[in-house]
Amino acid sequence: MSREKRRRGSTRRLRTAAESSGGSGRSLPTIPIVIAGGVIAVVALIGFLIWQSGKEPGSRFEGAAAIEASEDPELPGVHVDLPDIYQDERGLATYGSDGSVPNTAPHVTRDVDYVADGNSNPPAGGPHWAGGCPRDPEEAGQCGPAPWGIYREPWAPETLVHNMEHGGMIVWYNTTDQAIIDDMEDFVQDLFPVVLTPFPDMEEETIAVTTWGRILKFPVSEYSRDRLREFEDVHNCRFNPEDLPDC
Repeated sequence: MSREKRRRGSTRRLRTAAESSGGSGRSLPTIPIVIAGGVIAVVALIGFLIWQSGKEPGSRFEGAAAIEASEDPELPGVHVDLPDIYQDERGLATYGSDGSVPNTAPHVTRDVDYVADGNSNPPAGGPHWAGGCPRDPEEAGQCGPAPWGIYREPWAPETLVHNMEHGGMIVWYNTTDQAIIDDMEDFVQDLFPVVLTPFPDMEEETIAVTTWGRILKFPVSEYSRDRLREFEDVHNCRFNPEDLPDC
């Protein structure tokens, strides 16, 4: 079964102090509340630091690097060798501070020609944009990652590569077959974290599915939900070096 994740969200109305005290209108003592709040905050911070110290970020990054480098032919899709493609990209190392591992995920403010780089089309990782994105891709500039979801207008690949770095899966399509588009939208609507988007810059009547370092690409005539499901089951959230809560 695929890892279907429901979006969670709720809005609750907070009662005022007067309502909490039965409507008497008497204000609660301020200084004790402030002191208690400060104590709670300090205790929470100490607990967080203890929890962080128990984690092993080095092993997490090493695991991500191993996933990125894996050429296992048994896994769905085709491996894209990002460390080899971007071996000259330096800066803040993605998997360690010693600079020994190429930074395959730098934030840039330029357009990226992924095909010229030797990447796949659409890309399966690499340099990308950063910064908060609006919900409407037509209003977006250089930003990333995009909000997860289903789109009828294309996002720039430089934006969506950032989504893959955050553990997500991108379903790209270039087709006019509305029945196929509707079926893909129905299939992915309960999956998370996923983006479904048109991508007119690849071959016509083609579908591609990507996560960081992996691509599955096929003609629309070969589409089936099973192909998407198999890829999603294995790869969605498999690469998550920043240990982000979306996954």
